[in-house]
Amino acid sequence: MSNANLPEDKTPLPKEEVTQAQSADAKLPPKYVSQPPPYRASTTPRKKLPDNWAWLAAAMLAMLAIGVFFGKYLNKNDDLASDTATKLTPPTSAVATDNVATDDATTADDAVLSVEAISPSIDNVGSTLSADGTIEPKEIANVSAKVSGVAIERILVEEGQSVKAGQVLAIFDTDAMKQQVLQAEADVSEAQATLANAKTDAARVLPLLEIDAISRQEADRYRTQQAQAEAMLQSARARLNAQRLSVNNAQVVAPVSGVISEKIAEVGMVAGGEPLFTIIKDGNLEWHAEIDPKQVGEVKIGTAVKVNLPNNQTVMGEVRKIAPTADNNRKITIFASLAKSNSARAGMFQKGEFLLGSDNLQTVPNSAIVSNDGFDYVMLITDIKEVDGKKLGKIVQEKVTVGERLGDKVSLTTPIDAKSQIVKQGGSFLNDGDIVRVVEPSDNSPPQKVAS
Repeated sequence: MSNANLPEDKTPLPKEEVTQAQSADAKLPPKYVSQPPPYRASTTPRKKLPDNWAWLAAAMLAMLAIGVFFGKYLNKNDDLASDTATKLTPPTSAVATDNVATDDATTADDAVLSVEAISPSIDNVGSTLSADGTIEPKEIANVSAKVSGVAIERILVEEGQSVKAGQVLAIFDTDAMKQQVLQAEADVSEAQATLANAKTDAARVLPLLEIDAISRQEADRYRTQQAQAEAMLQSARARLNAQRLSVNNAQVVAPVSGVISEKIAEVGMVAGGEPLFTIIKDGNLEWHAEIDPKQVGEVKIGTAVKVNLPNNQTVMGEVRKIAPTADNNRKITIFASLAKSNSARAGMFQKGEFLLGSDNLQTVPNSAIVSNDGFDYVMLITDIKEVDGKKLGKIVQEKVTVGERLGDKVSLTTPIDAKSQIVKQGGSFLNDGDIVRVVEPSDNSPPQKVAS
């Protein structure tokens, strides 16, 4: 083997070891003195290392350690920044982008909610005009006493009671009246006797005039006495009839059939000119509604009305009259006759509706309306496609104007596309751009959150 191919060991021996080796070789015979192997022999003399080589090695090691430390520190900061950026970046399903629903990378795991999709419907809805008004009697009869200066002895009816025409409502004390009747009857008898006496005298004396036994003046005096007696009898009979009429009028009688709406009479009250009872004729009531003059043109004579009553009851009616002038509040009063109802009472202040006709309106369920910041919205489901056997769609928030509420539905005064797919319920949990999973409709099933 050639020496040129052998590795050359250039590692220097320590100075102390070289000295000891040289001393040991000097004591041995020449043949035992250690010789370097041929491949260790160097043809060039070795350079002597400087005395400060140890300091240089230490400095290099220090620089190497500092470089390793800074390398690890910088790598740690890079990892921390990467983790922070990952945490701050929202998931793909929460970012509203225009390409999410159409991105080929969209999967069922991106859906944030399972919802039911419905389309708006067209319903025949009645057009109405709401108003407030008071229920009043259609026609009333005030019942007063026909006698004066007499106290009420008995009252036979109460408020709210139905009465018929001619029915006795109250009775006055008639004892004094009956005595006056007896006095009037006596006056009649006396007048009858006076008249009979006058007739007898005239019948006996007047024939004497034919033979000139009496003067004409005397004959006229007998005729006058007879006439006065007849007049006195008629006057006595008139007083008797008046007293008998007063006795009859001591009973307060209903002039019409109806319902007692007010009773002022009390036992012991002395009759005067004020009414004692108020009767609603035939019990008929009407609704006096006040509306803005701008809306009068929508109401006609004969327009049907529906008035609300307590306990969720209603009563139907019909417009019979429209006031020709406005009242002090610049309102027009509408008079509507009401059907008979045991729940309707005069004086009630009730809300009602004028039924102006029907119209076809677009409606959606109440649960589909989402109210936010004073506005109403529906959540449209757009870009519906099937991914992994499941229907996915993107949410687009659509502002709408809500009209009249009709049970569990609400009408839209600004219709949307009839073919639109909207979220039936749970729209308040969704935002623009959210991905949802469209499921088959079920009975009253709440929206389900998709497990991540």
